[in-house]
Amino acid sequence: MDKLLGPIVLDDISISPNYRKSHWVEAFANNDWKRMVDIFRSRIESRFLKPIRLIASDCDIGKFSGFSILTLDCLIIETLSQFYSGLDETQGDHRMAFWKFFKNSEFFKDQFSRKKAFTFYSHYRCGILHQAQTKKKSLVRTDQGTMVQLVGKDISEGLIVDRTIFHFALEQEISSYMEKLRKGGNKNIKLRANFVKKMNILCDTSQ
Repeated sequence: MDKLLGPIVLDDISISPNYRKSHWVEAFANNDWKRMVDIFRSRIESRFLKPIRLIASDCDIGKFSGFSILTLDCLIIETLSQFYSGLDETQGDHRMAFWKFFKNSEFFKDQFSRKKAFTFYSHYRCGILHQAQTKKKSLVRTDQGTMVQLVGKDISEGLIVDRTIFHFALEQEISSYMEKLRKGGNKNIKLRANFVKKMNILCDTSQ
């Protein structure tokens, strides 16, 4: 399949480098969950994961790319949260969306208390996106041996986040989510339904 999709076609928008809206509509009509998940994977890979890998592996900037990587990671968390809930955008207290994501993920739940989740949201998500810096004494590091730790004795001083461990856990979360979608079954009925809602929103369909 061609990687370049050509000119913009408003009634058949590009979802990713390899797929258009029409591919999603066809896959959904045929209840083809393998292809539906492939479309999602292509979108997440092309918009977020591949750029992160390229930035992290760059010999000139990779060592200093923590802000860029965590910014994209935060976008992934909000995107996944919307897929899990079948929503167009994050609603209500956005701190709670991050806390819900962390506590419900087998890859993050042991690392984040409610206070740590709120601090991460404030110091990293909001700090980097709105001020181009982490807040207070919070730091982004690698080679820490643990995903999240306190800077000092009190959480209010800030956190140290190992962006390599954090991102690896996020990739595991994405892989786990896709596997649940492919597998289906009674346990994943709602997960699949909300996935379809979000994909239809992205494709601007009314199904």
